[in-house]
Order: sequence, then C-alpha cells, then structure tokens
Amino acid sequence: MKRAIVTDGVPGPRTRELAARGGFDMQAIYRTLVIDDERSSGPWIVDVDGNVLLDLFANFALGALGYNHPAVMAVTRSEAFARAAANPTSTPFVTTASWFDFTEALQSRFAPRGMAKVFCVDAGGEGVEAALKAAFIVHGERRRERAGAPKNPLELSEADQRAVLENRGTDAVVVSFSGAFHGRGLGPLSATHSKVIHKADLPSFPWPTAPFPANRFPLAQHAEANARAENEALGELEKILAAHTGRVAAVIVEPVQSEGGDRHASPSFFRKVQELAGKAGAAFILDEVQTGVGMSGTLWAHEQLDLAHPPDMVCFGKKMQMGGFFATAPYAIAQFGRMYQTKNGDRARAMIAEAILRTVVDDGLLERVRTVGAHFLAGLEGLAVRYPALVSDPRGRGFLLAFDLPSPAVRDDFLKRALGRGVFASYTGTRSVRLRPHLITEKEHVDDALAVFDTVLGELA
Repeated sequence: MKRAIVTDGVPGPRTRELAARGGFDMQAIYRTLVIDDERSSGPWIVDVDGNVLLDLFANFALGALGYNHPAVMAVTRSEAFARAAANPTSTPFVTTASWFDFTEALQSRFAPRGMAKVFCVDAGGEGVEAALKAAFIVHGERRRERAGAPKNPLELSEADQRAVLENRGTDAVVVSFSGAFHGRGLGPLSATHSKVIHKADLPSFPWPTAPFPANRFPLAQHAEANARAENEALGELEKILAAHTGRVAAVIVEPVQSEGGDRHASPSFFRKVQELAGKAGAAFILDEVQTGVGMSGTLWAHEQLDLAHPPDMVCFGKKMQMGGFFATAPYAIAQFGRMYQTKNGDRARAMIAEAILRTVVDDGLLERVRTVGAHFLAGLEGLAVRYPALVSDPRGRGFLLAFDLPSPAVRDDFLKRALGRGVFASYTGTRSVRLRPHLITEKEHVDDALAVFDTVLGELA
C-alpha cells in the first residue's frame, strides 16, 4: 500500500457527508477523518473516500501495531474474547481464568522492574487518578501512625470520620511540573499545566507547580543553557518541598512531556527529582500513559533514565488499550475497599493488551523503534538545516518525535498541507508538530514522510 489522494482535498466529500450526520455527538467538532477500518492496514489509513494516508498520528499515540494487525485480530476473533466482551465482570470479585493469564504475563514479562502489584482501570487518565489516590492513602496512613492515631480510618473517632465524610480530611498536596498533562479528571487536572483550555472554569486542588526545564536541541549546542535550566528547576523543586514539609504525598512527572509540547529533560534531572521526592517522603510517580509500551525504544521510557531505584508507581494507558498503574510494595494498597472500582479490569481489553505487549517484545519492535526512530530524527535534523527559518528543535527518543515551527498558524498550515498529500501528523504545545508512528513503521515509510515534509516546507518557505 502507498499514499494516494483521490479526492479534491482531505477530507473528501463522503467523509464530510458522514461527519455532518454526527452532530449529536458533542465531540463532532474535532473530527478530521472517517476511516474505512476494514481496508486500513499497518501504518496506512484508508478513509471512506478511498484516500490512503500514512498515519503518524496513531490516534494520539493510542495505536501500537497499526491497523488490523494479525496478532490482535486473532485475539478478537477468538471465542474467549467474545465471551469476555459479552460477559463483563466486576473483576476484583468475580473473574475468569483468562484474567490470571494476563496478570501473570504482566508480572513475569512486561511490568517495569521492581513493581509488586498492578491496578487496572479503563483508561490512562483514570490510572493517574488511581495512582494519586494510592499516594494519598499511604501518605495519610503514615501521618496518622506518626501522630499516634489509628492507621485504619475505620478506627478513627466518630468526629474524625465525620470530618472525612464532610471533605475536611487532608491538607496533603501533589507536586507536578509546568507544562504537564496528566488527564482530564479533576485530580489529574490539578496536576496538569499545559493548556488553559484544559482547566478553564473547573475547580482544582491548590497544589504547587515546579518548573520543568524543557531542554533545547541540539543538546550539544545548548548544553550550558540546559544544565542551568535544570539546576534552576531543581532548586525551585527543593524550595517547594521544603515549604510543604510533611505534606507532600507525591511528585508526578512524565518522562517526556507529550501534550505540553514534547518537552524533554536529561536523565540526571529525573534522578535528582526522584532523590528529592524520596527525601520528602513523597511517592515518585512516573506518568507513562503516552511514553510507555515501546514508544521510546524501550518498553518503558524510564528504563533509559538509569534511576537509582524503581519509581514508586508507573501509570499506563493508550497502547495498553486500558489504563492503570504499577506499584512497588509500599504502595500496594491492601485494605479492603480502599482501592476499588466496579470493573477494575476489562477482560476483553486485557486480552488485547497482552497480545500487543507480546508482539512488541517478541517481534523485535523495540529495536525497530530505536533504529527507525534514530533515522527519522536524523531526517528531521536535516530539514532543520535545510529550512532554518522554519524548522527548529527537532527532538525525540525512539518514536516520541517532534519539531517546532515559527508560530501556531504556520504549524497548522504545515499539518493541513501534509494531510492533503497523504501524511497524517498532529500538533502539541503551541507550535510543535508531534509525530507518533505506529511501532511497526519502517524506514521506507519514514523516507516517504520526510519527502512530503520537505515538499511542504519548500512551499512554506
């Protein structure tokens, strides 16, 4: 399959006709394409007009193995999958043997190093919310123990229990970073600081925000400025932790700030953040909803950070087709009723997740992401040399790739022109182009995309 635009522009007439029918859907204002999910294959989208587009969007990094991958399709066509989809269970109370196959596979092959438990929900944002809850629970239990109060909240006095029920419970906080995005629930939104549109008119917890250094690229050219920015950010984090001594339940950070503009920091920065969180008695939470499951060239992006010890919790979502978090032993909440949701694990989605993880590891896709991702980044760096007035800060780790254009308007024009030529990319931050290829993307696909980018930039120049 290869790129082919058969209509006068994208979206084409059939897409526009179908999209017009979707007005009852509150999300209709965002719709870009209507795809033919029977004909789409691998990294190629075929839309309902017959246009064939190279997908570097992957549905905001949801996609891992492209469209209609045999390993995933085999699972979804199985009798076991049909039964799991048809017979939902309150998985913590009632489940089937297939659930244990999934959790054992996670534990033995796919969970980040050092994790003792997994907690499963439906999506990544819920996973972040649940991890924050676990951090607050452990923090609260420790504070009560230090104060000589019962660790078990059910053993509190009647007055103290009433205070909890009347929202007069805790003054604990979570520290997050400028430019962060952690989800759209009210808890994760309180730790989100990337776009005003995410938070306007919504109440949020008054939690402190530390600056994120946002390295400039190429790294060698900006080494001194990047080091200074990281040291300043760490100094501010130290001040925040000192100002909230005894009250910090967690420090949460993304290995790459994806929604905030694909912003990076050095491994040493993250090691120091982990150290400071530990000294403050706070959970160190890594939000790998977008960076996990091979996107960086390792199964989990934080494997590349050389941390002194495992993070306390790692959140997952997107490519896993479900959400949740992995936890080290201290954050494996054991008290009955403290961490619970009705489903806490969709068995059908778990079967897809396991198929994806096995394919990523067994088919050598991590090595492909590293080598093809390096080739893609080199191509973007070449475009920055060729069009210095347009392209800046090409950056990436594996298939977590991005570059900047001079303004939001130029960026949006670039994306529209690329789409019209059959390459579907996306936006992030204020003026960045975000690239999230499917993990099965090959060098020939990258070369095709780079040729389109070169053409579009030539037009813009």
